Amino acid sequence: MTDYPDHGQLIKASHKKYDALIFFVHFYRGHKKALLRHVKLVNSLGFDAYVFNLKDSVKDHYGLPYSYVSQKFGMKHALADQIEEHLNLHAAYPQKIIFAFSNVSACAMEAMARRKPLDVIGLICDSGPSLKFINSAYNLYTHSMPIRFLPLRLLATPLLAYGWSKALHKDIHHDLRQLPNHFPVLSIRGWKDPLIKPKDIDLCFEPCKNLNWQKLSLPEAGHLTGLRDFPEDYKPAVKNFLENLVK
Repeated sequence: MTDYPDHGQLIKASHKKYDALIFFVHFYRGHKKALLRHVKLVNSLGFDAYVFNLKDSVKDHYGLPYSYVSQKFGMKHALADQIEEHLNLHAAYPQKIIFAFSNVSACAMEAMARRKPLDVIGLICDSGPSLKFINSAYNLYTHSMPIRFLPLRLLATPLLAYGWSKALHKDIHHDLRQLPNHFPVLSIRGWKDPLIKPKDIDLCFEPCKNLNWQKLSLPEAGHLTGLRDFPEDYKPAVKNFLENLVK
């Protein structure tokens, strides 16, 4: 049994049908266990899955997140390094499909853009990323990780945003344009998401004409709640997207 770093875990389908690996990247300050419902979904479709824990605390980086690959400061770039490292562990899978969540989807995009091998054949982004990162950071401290004292929230928001990346996600278009023509993307979003507005997700993808991207819009879903609350819509969309990639 392979011992993967960062508590990485390869979860094999009990009835494997496809050679492609679904490579999961969890949301900011999340945990691989939070993706159990999604892992069960892709396993039930016949795909093996891989999960690991992101080093998404400044403590994991001795207070100063830095990418040794891109030579940039910021948590976004440091996480892209980690994602790239884990992608490179799975040469046994000639095809990989990345399934990423919230703003951390942008880290996966960065890792994909600079690797450039053709082993990643598709991307699913659930509830992100946002091209208006400062807005989403403020919403994070309002809803998910609330800071009640408004002046402190106003101070913490730019600290998080510029600690994430000084580009504030304006580099997303550059990264996505490095992907092959007609690269498949499924963008999942909830219209009642209090953190990231669907229109701010659209701003990431719409200018990139090389993408073959499609939306799954869930009018009553919030942030990252699509599969939990609306499986009747979520599951068929993911199933169709994945199976079209590998047919």
